[in-house]
Amino acid sequence: MTECLDGKWLLLIHQIPPKPGYLRVKIWRRLQSLGAVAIKNSVYVIPRNEQTLEDFQWVLKEIVQAGAEASICAASFVEGLTDEQVEGLFRTARDADYAEITDEAKAVLDATPPSAAMTDEDRSELEAALTRLKKRFSVVVNLDFFGAAGRESASTLLEKIEFRLAESRNRADAEAKELDTSDLTQFRDGRG
Repeated sequence: MTECLDGKWLLLIHQIPPKPGYLRVKIWRRLQSLGAVAIKNSVYVIPRNEQTLEDFQWVLKEIVQAGAEASICAASFVEGLTDEQVEGLFRTARDADYAEITDEAKAVLDATPPSAAMTDEDRSELEAALTRLKKRFSVVVNLDFFGAAGRESASTLLEKIEFRLAESRNRADAEAKELDTSDLTQFRDGRG
């Protein structure tokens, strides 16, 4: 495949028939997962680099194998949209993703008891929620090509969850040590 050296952006332009509907949805989801944004119906843009080119080539291959049409081109915006406006589309999309993570992290924090009152089950649930949120956060960070503002809020809340979990673990470890020590003292004194 010949590669054009001009253009900051890659455009994937497709023509997928309305039926079967699952193909449009499948391609839309695939483009979403790559971080591409729509600038027109059936025209998606992504910053140009080797990885995004390869990603678009895989999507193009899927489209063509399904019997539809698609093209990829390197582009620079000359009239109409500016680079700043396109970058804004990416920031808006990632801010929405970060907002979902932030909302879920707030809900997790609100539903979690204070560190002193946390049970082993609470800690286990909190750890699972944190792992899930961190995984989602990592995926969004990888798609955050232009540093969306929402990243900081989401990151801060994940750190708060991590802190609460660590604090609870430390408290539980200290209590367990205290119990072990008191058991030894009782045994040594002949009370055990």
